[in-house]
Amino acid sequence: MISKQDKRYKGSDFDVTVESIARSIRELVKDIKVDSILSISYTGDVVNRYLDIELRKSGAYRTRSGILHILVLEGGTASPTLLSGRVMRSKHAITRAVDKLESDGLVYRIQSDAKDRRTRRVSITNKGLQFVKETMSERQRISHKALSCLDDKSIECLKQYLRIIRKHLLQYTVKH
Repeated sequence: MISKQDKRYKGSDFDVTVESIARSIRELVKDIKVDSILSISYTGDVVNRYLDIELRKSGAYRTRSGILHILVLEGGTASPTLLSGRVMRSKHAITRAVDKLESDGLVYRIQSDAKDRRTRRVSITNKGLQFVKETMSERQRISHKALSCLDDKSIECLKQYLRIIRKHLLQYTVKH
């Protein structure tokens, strides 16, 4: 069945416009930098999807696991602002994730400034530490499986290039 919208474009310049833009896109990706950034972006999407699927099998989620790992690396306590920046999620997303972690007994909030009740920090609980400890081997297994297509030298090169790109792009994202 042809929709009204399909009928509206039939016989118009729509097909010509679509094909013209498609040609422009095909030409654009011939630029090695455009093609590379699209490849990195698509690979990032695939890696994130893979991690979501694999982590859920062990009851973990990327944002929540990231928060717990950062808390451990920060000595057990951190501000929501620091967590937001390090996990690369909005403050609202961090609040939701911390709410869930708190309801699961993995973190708790503490008031860090007696004069300002809005100032709170997030601390990991013993249960949270145990969860991180238990899921470390699973994260290692997931990582090894994901990168099993590369040898150690290739992985080291990949890490160096990704670090350079990340450092370059972070200067533009920190301001926003």
